[in-house]
Amino acid sequence: MMKRLIILFATVALGLAVIASSANAAGGSGPGDALSPVGVSQTVTAHSAQWYAFDYSGKKSLITATVDANGASGIRLAIYTPDEVDLWQRGDALIAIGSGSPLDGHDLGWVGQFTFAGRFYAVVYNDADANTAITVRVTGDAVTTSVEVTPTPTALPNPFAVTTPLGKAITGKLAFVDSAGGILYTMKGDGSNLQRVSFGMDPQWNHSGSQIALAREGPVPGVFTVNADGSNERLLFRTNQVRAPDWSPDDARIVFSYLSQIKGGGEMCFRSHCFEQPQDAQWKLGGVNLADNSFAEERSTNHDLTPTWNKDGVTIAFNDLSIGLMQTSINGDVEPFPFIGDLRVTAATFNPLK
Repeated sequence: MMKRLIILFATVALGLAVIASSANAAGGSGPGDALSPVGVSQTVTAHSAQWYAFDYSGKKSLITATVDANGASGIRLAIYTPDEVDLWQRGDALIAIGSGSPLDGHDLGWVGQFTFAGRFYAVVYNDADANTAITVRVTGDAVTTSVEVTPTPTALPNPFAVTTPLGKAITGKLAFVDSAGGILYTMKGDGSNLQRVSFGMDPQWNHSGSQIALAREGPVPGVFTVNADGSNERLLFRTNQVRAPDWSPDDARIVFSYLSQIKGGGEMCFRSHCFEQPQDAQWKLGGVNLADNSFAEERSTNHDLTPTWNKDGVTIAFNDLSIGLMQTSINGDVEPFPFIGDLRVTAATFNPLK
């Protein structure tokens, strides 16, 4: 619990700048460090996305985007407008305006035009299990691409006005994000050695301090792990809505909360009167074994968030938004947590602080 409070404090201290990026020194991890689509070979890692940016003058001139991957499977191409990327960075779903398909001598291609100017993005997704070399080119009379193919990483200033003197801060290292879905940083407890690692939300160190688990909304959504230096990023479980991963005491499993289903909603009419039914978003607990990526749904209730492993390696505490603090175990038992208990109005322990 203390780790989560520290991470939340650091997130607030950094403000709410919304940027999606990662520690890939060569760039291409998001719109903030997108590459130039000028036909130079790049490598897109397994189960990840490579971003390319181009400027368009809005003259209704045709744009042609192509991807060559030597026939590799699992490669997708999506085109995004400035407005769609802006909405995504504000928390909405990332919606493509166009997608690639086989095109005259290229593995994938897209041809289109727009009536407005701005910075557009071509994103290549690699759904395969292996890294793939790709060549991306965007051309057109109204298209401008940068001559800089491999961006030089920009030096990141320390976001804190004053660094806490050594010896007068917490020990160890922090992992935190600058916004939900934003850049993941690490730094020493005294505020020094700020490092950009990846991007996502709800970061959590493993017990050895060698890896960080995180949740991500997109471009490839799910639960990920990444080494402390930003290397060896790994997708464990892919789903569109996931939160709060936490490591088991032996770092062999990760439990997390994910959106299982949405019930209700829609319009209901009685005679001449109609009204909208409320939706019920049901969140469940899931677990992944890091040895083989096998998934299992943990026994829980219907509105479960912020799971946390007990040091016994069996019990998991979580918050049910409708009931209160709960606990379950990998053996299948679910019950209210005795410290607070059942917070429903009908329960004897309702509002125990009065």
